[in-house]
Amino acid sequence: MKKIYKPYYFIVTKIKNSIQIQLLTIFIICALGSLLVAEILLPFFRDYNEKEMIDYSPDMKLMLYEMQDIMALASEENSVDALKSLIERENNRLLDNQDAMKIVVTDETGKVLYKTQQVEEEQVNVHQKMQQVMSFGINQPVQHKYTYEMEETRREFLAFYPLNIQGENLYVFSSGIPKGVAVKYSTEGPMPALIGIMLFVWSFFYLTKRKMRQIEEMAKGVNEIAQGNLSYRIEKKGQDELASLAENVNQMAEAIKTTLEKERRIEQQKNELITNVSHDLRTPLTSIMGYLRLVREGKYVTQEQHDDYLKVAFSKSEQLQRLIDDLFDYTKLTNEKIVLVRQKVCINELLEQLMEELVPQAEQYGNEFVKHFSEQRIIVSIDSEKMVRVFDNLLVNAIKYSQKGTEIWVSLAVDDEHIHICIANYSDILTSEELVNIFERFYKRDSSRTSAKEGSGLGLAIAKSIVELHHGSIYARYKDDMLQFVIVLPKENLV
Repeated sequence: MKKIYKPYYFIVTKIKNSIQIQLLTIFIICALGSLLVAEILLPFFRDYNEKEMIDYSPDMKLMLYEMQDIMALASEENSVDALKSLIERENNRLLDNQDAMKIVVTDETGKVLYKTQQVEEEQVNVHQKMQQVMSFGINQPVQHKYTYEMEETRREFLAFYPLNIQGENLYVFSSGIPKGVAVKYSTEGPMPALIGIMLFVWSFFYLTKRKMRQIEEMAKGVNEIAQGNLSYRIEKKGQDELASLAENVNQMAEAIKTTLEKERRIEQQKNELITNVSHDLRTPLTSIMGYLRLVREGKYVTQEQHDDYLKVAFSKSEQLQRLIDDLFDYTKLTNEKIVLVRQKVCINELLEQLMEELVPQAEQYGNEFVKHFSEQRIIVSIDSEKMVRVFDNLLVNAIKYSQKGTEIWVSLAVDDEHIHICIANYSDILTSEELVNIFERFYKRDSSRTSAKEGSGLGLAIAKSIVELHHGSIYARYKDDMLQFVIVLPKENLV
């Protein structure tokens, strides 16, 4: 059975996958069906158009063949005895009131030498008789498919036979009225063929209607997409070229839609970036200009007040510089063409060094670092300069936003597939919305909920970009009263 099914499914698959083969198959089915119906209808129309005629040709042929046999015998015997026997037989038939042929035998001059009793002539015009024979041969009606003239076929049968007997040229003329036979005949007419053609046209139109509707729907879908409705999708039907075309058009529409959405998102991000940068640059710049104006106009009482004004202006200048540096770094990191400069680094020692450098700053808030990782050296291949920026941002954030007098945990672990680095600090509860948006550009927590000094709002966005450049991920979670930042790097970074 498998041997039977295999070619069957192969053929069916070929038909389903090719619209050309489908149309050819439909054409063949319609043509064969139309021919079959026309063939079935043919006998009914043939019976309807049946007619009857009288056919004299069989008796005429019989008379002709009989005379040819007599002439052959006479020629073979070189004697007129066969002719005399024929004349005698026909005379006997005449005496018995039967149909008999007229037979005349003449010499070259037309003198009648032998004849049947019906013939009265003693002299025959040979040339005239021969013309009559020729005229009969030309005008003799033959069996026709559609019409017969009975009057014309009742004409007397006339034949001519030349003979040479014992050196003498003789002419034999035979004539007679043949017997007719009733014959039925029918005409087919154009109706079966016309019905077959109409059936073919209707069946072909009906069987191809589905494909035509599919083409119309596809044209409508393409027009919708061309008008800007990129959410419109053409329904895929079947497995042939039309189905493939519908799928390709849908994919094209989806690609165009994605590209346009990406361009709109980039345009929106650009506008938001300009707005946020303008606001964040204006705030410290306004403070700087205000304090410098006070100094320039001499609106201070003591030298100490003068120095305080300059100190604040300088501090705001540093804040402005940090904001510009962060903005430059973020713009550079979001460039897809940036290349990492990887180096082999012991990540344990790198974290320990950064923690030691930040110990004085942590002590100002009464906090201390606690590490949770083994002494085993873990060597990784990373861009150390950029990853230092990530760890430094996270550690500084932990100090700034940690509750006073608490611990800041730094852990490092390696499993079968990833490297996990976690920096956690005790913090106020963060909402789910804050955890989702914490890595967005210029995002800052509500100042009424924290006393920490706000930064540029780009530190965590920069950290996320650097981690993603290393094919890793970073996320925040609030667990056990601690805000935890987890960095996950693929194990491929291990050396």
